[in-house]
Amino acid sequence: MVMKTLNLYLMVVLFGLSVFGCKKDSTATPKENLTGKWMMTAMTISPAQNGVTDMFSTQDACGKDDLTIFNADGTITNDEGVLKCSASDPQTSSGGTWVLSADGKTLTVTSTDKTTEIVTVVTLTSTSFVGTETMVQSGVTYTVTVTLVKK
Repeated sequence: MVMKTLNLYLMVVLFGLSVFGCKKDSTATPKENLTGKWMMTAMTISPAQNGVTDMFSTQDACGKDDLTIFNADGTITNDEGVLKCSASDPQTSSGGTWVLSADGKTLTVTSTDKTTEIVTVVTLTSTSFVGTETMVQSGVTYTVTVTLVKK
């Protein structure tokens, strides 16, 4: 009798967990996922450029804590983070504009000097972003991969 009661109790608990313990899938759009403050955690280049593939490791500490803010209105704000490379630099500055394609697979960034970069979105969630960009220098095609985390 105890075993039968225990089995019934266990089935009720497992059923409750299966019904109430599952999170619903996020209904946020790719644009909503991208909107917010992001910090770079990795940047690599392939093939190696001047023997370096880990470009993030070559950055100064004052650049590693910078934030890129994708505002809902399509503008970008750059934030110097806690460690400023130069005390006279403003804490925030305009970084240009951004447009995410309807399918969330292409991010177009236009800087304040009107330079446009096309980034292929590899992963975009509410907390992480991985994107790649291809560039050609001196006849060599490079792929830069950037990883960001939401702050």
